[in-house]
Amino acid sequence: MTTPVQIGWPQLLLFIIAVIGVGLLISSLMGLFKRRREMEIFEDEYGQRYRRWRKHHRELRWKRGTGGILLLVLSISLLWLTFAIQSYLGLTSDIKVAQIEATSFTNAAPQMSVKLTLLDTQGKPTSSQTDLMNGDMWELQCNVLKFPSWMNIFGIHSSFKLTRLEGTYSDPALEANSKHTVVELNGGAGDFFKSVYKQAWTSPFVDAAYGGAVLEPADGHTYDIYMSQTGLYAKPAGK
Repeated sequence: MTTPVQIGWPQLLLFIIAVIGVGLLISSLMGLFKRRREMEIFEDEYGQRYRRWRKHHRELRWKRGTGGILLLVLSISLLWLTFAIQSYLGLTSDIKVAQIEATSFTNAAPQMSVKLTLLDTQGKPTSSQTDLMNGDMWELQCNVLKFPSWMNIFGIHSSFKLTRLEGTYSDPALEANSKHTVVELNGGAGDFFKSVYKQAWTSPFVDAAYGGAVLEPADGHTYDIYMSQTGLYAKPAGK
């Protein structure tokens, strides 16, 4: 699985704001619930006087805690703003993970030549292969681990693994009865659904674990494949 971490100046700025918000939240709560101290004077049997501070139990100080309440509102507002902006950045920070160009031709049954170029998280090619596949549509499949939105504050993108390239047919009859061509990628799905998938539902650090796919016709156009926070999607290259 690949887990991109997108750290830039927006994430650093939002992290600083979040730290300030947490600090203000703690300070405001401490201001609202503060121990009251009183000076006590007592005298021993020899007539000597002593002074000491006596601490009382913590109490809610509404009248004196106006400043604390304002800090509380400010801190909650800062935290809400931080998570809202970071969630937006996470949803719009899609990662280009592959590029596919497929051209179809007809023999006895539809076939296509599919060129797949895999990219790293920086958009640089890591491998390229061209396969002759049955069908007139291609399908790229992946496994996805979706993390909770609060982890976006650290710039953590959804984890993914491209697992399979498959040829399919636009004709339902051919899809049901014709031979399919499958190319495994990155070792395939492996033990993903046997281990991670089952554990994900009880983990506080994973929202969901699932398989995803993108399907496009072999029309001779080049498609850029992107991984969003929720799964794969394709769009024509250059758009």
